[in-house]
Amino acid sequence: MWPVLLSIIAVLIPLSRLLPPVYEFRVRSRVFRWYGQLRAIEEEAHANERPAPELVRELGELDARVGRIPVPLSYADELYALRSHINLVRRRLEGDVAENAAP
Repeated sequence: MWPVLLSIIAVLIPLSRLLPPVYEFRVRSRVFRWYGQLRAIEEEAHANERPAPELVRELGELDARVGRIPVPLSYADELYALRSHINLVRRRLEGDVAENAAP
């Protein structure tokens, strides 16, 4: 019985060191996958592919979806950073809309 117990412990010790980084990666990837969509919207704005009001609406939808991402409290700062970046891009686009609307 002792050899079996020692072999189980020998396997569990490396796993205990591997699991925290895997958990952190999985939680952070929930947040960081949305940066790709934010970047695509920003690139469309710079290329003038779509009108700014449409992009602002899409940013609102993105912000609503990001608000529903379940993350542990210890990773909430990354979620709030993403939401502040969405708001930064939204303000730039709204500034472009206001600039183009002014005579």
